Amino acid sequence: MRNLVALFVLVLWPVLALAPSTRAQNSGQKIRPEPSPMAARAGSAVPWRTELGAALAEAKATKRLVFWYVPTIERSFMDRQPEVDRGMMAGPFSWPRLITLLSERYIPVKLEAGKAECERYGLRPIEFIEPGFIVLAPDADHPHGKELARHDRLSTLHPAWFEAQLAPLVGAPADPSSTPWHGQVADDSAEARFALGAAEWQMKREGPARAAWEALCKEFPEHPMAWKAAMELEGHGPFVRGLESYRGLPGGALVASGQGSMCAAGVYTEPELWVNSLEYLLSMQRADGGFRDSIYDFGGTDGLPNVYVAVTSIAAIAMLEGLQRLDAGALGEPAALADLRSRLEPALDAALAYALDDAKLNPEDSDEIVWGHIYRLRAATRYVELRGSTKGTPDAARLDLAKFDLWRLAMALVAQQKASGSWAHEYPNPFATASALVALGEANAVKPLAEVSDAVAKGTAALLACRTEQGAYTYGSVRPGRAARADIEGSVGRTPLGELALDHWAPASSIGLEKAIALSFEHQHHLEPARKYDDHTNRFAYGGFFYWYDVHARVEAIARLGDAPKERAAAREAFASQQRALILAQPEIDGTFIDSHEIGKAYGTALALWCLAELR
Repeated sequence: MRNLVALFVLVLWPVLALAPSTRAQNSGQKIRPEPSPMAARAGSAVPWRTELGAALAEAKATKRLVFWYVPTIERSFMDRQPEVDRGMMAGPFSWPRLITLLSERYIPVKLEAGKAECERYGLRPIEFIEPGFIVLAPDADHPHGKELARHDRLSTLHPAWFEAQLAPLVGAPADPSSTPWHGQVADDSAEARFALGAAEWQMKREGPARAAWEALCKEFPEHPMAWKAAMELEGHGPFVRGLESYRGLPGGALVASGQGSMCAAGVYTEPELWVNSLEYLLSMQRADGGFRDSIYDFGGTDGLPNVYVAVTSIAAIAMLEGLQRLDAGALGEPAALADLRSRLEPALDAALAYALDDAKLNPEDSDEIVWGHIYRLRAATRYVELRGSTKGTPDAARLDLAKFDLWRLAMALVAQQKASGSWAHEYPNPFATASALVALGEANAVKPLAEVSDAVAKGTAALLACRTEQGAYTYGSVRPGRAARADIEGSVGRTPLGELALDHWAPASSIGLEKAIALSFEHQHHLEPARKYDDHTNRFAYGGFFYWYDVHARVEAIARLGDAPKERAAAREAFASQQRALILAQPEIDGTFIDSHEIGKAYGTALALWCLAELR
């Protein structure tokens, strides 16, 4: 067992729990199971107080600081607040060393910020994004406490990062090992039992993993790690959802960046981000090849299978691009990365097999199925594009399958088109229409598809009906006879995406990719505040789930600038440099990427890698 624990400490990256897979009739019903009584105890070993004033008085009497965990704030409409809170309770607040630190050196408070607290501490929706915490010191000059630290937007939950923020404030030593185990633990301890289960899960042996965690719950029913294990077994825990990391962090990642669990720019090089992110994707892939960490259910739980296909397809593209860079020596010495490469190749095979399997889709769902069709067509297209010369090699069978699927998947996507010419995601809209047209355009460039001409003509007409003279695109499709009304400030992603689709099929109708990209960059500041917010944020209708989607739209428009004519190449290089710098400044502390808790970290990481690949 000790060897397994050691392996887990060194290489652990999560592989996530299976969210409910449903084949229900398209309904919009959101099935969100509650934790069991044992799982609901996760985080309760911290002696939480529930009132700030009393906590500050106690802190003054005991010469301590107040640690205030803020699950949410007044007027926050962020979706999935209970799930975000469970991640914290079963994450950092379940680790024995952090429990001890909070219990013995702080007065811990768990309190949702009401109107009074929000006014006193300057907590405003979108400006403070849950989950987060504030550290307060009792002070005569500050009746509500003197603020010493504030952190929100916490998406990557790493025990060492929390300890690095909290231990120095009270003069406590922080463990430099960056692991939650903090030295040797007995083979029969609760921590070791959890480590054993996690190591098995990491190696995609779910049966033994569950058995180890179930044994932990049975043998140590009053231990915080047992309550955490119950959360993980039920699919609520941060480890199985890929939000909790234990990997060793560089010193720079432990330094607070002021951006939550994002680290400061320059902590990781681009090759390091590629390697870390590819390792993360490998850890998140399930034994059947799929990626199922997402809980995105705005259109109902029955749409999750289609979300899984879409995310798996995007992850396959990221792995395919990673293999290209590994083979080119762009990520480091090939010999040193040979093991990573050897694991990526079969992982790519498995991801493609999952994504191209019709049985993985739920055809009864009409809310998210378009994304499954769009992105698996994109994955097959990119595979054929990069590996089209592999006849006579071991890749030949996979290539033939991808070629066959290219036509089939294009026709399946066309079949999703509405009579109006639009494609729909929960509702007909220009961004789904543009994404479908881009997918068909990319496939057509690799394998001419004459059969899509009528669908393309209808789609471009529907798309143009949604564009204003300014170049903005509406959020939903425009009804016949009505003029498009939209703010360019709300079209950071839709403008370059729409013009990219037109550049594929009707370039004479486009306002021009250069103009579209410039407008997108000009209004980027409207998109930024929505990052990590799992709902729409303001009148421009941005949400965390749009961040990487919109960035990717702009990236693809930038990449297409380099094709022709030559005069566009210079603009492409300038835009690419600007966009690449933005991406390299946004990794999480573990060298991965995320925008939405709901869509998941595998999606954010894979899409960020796809963006970096397009900017090569």
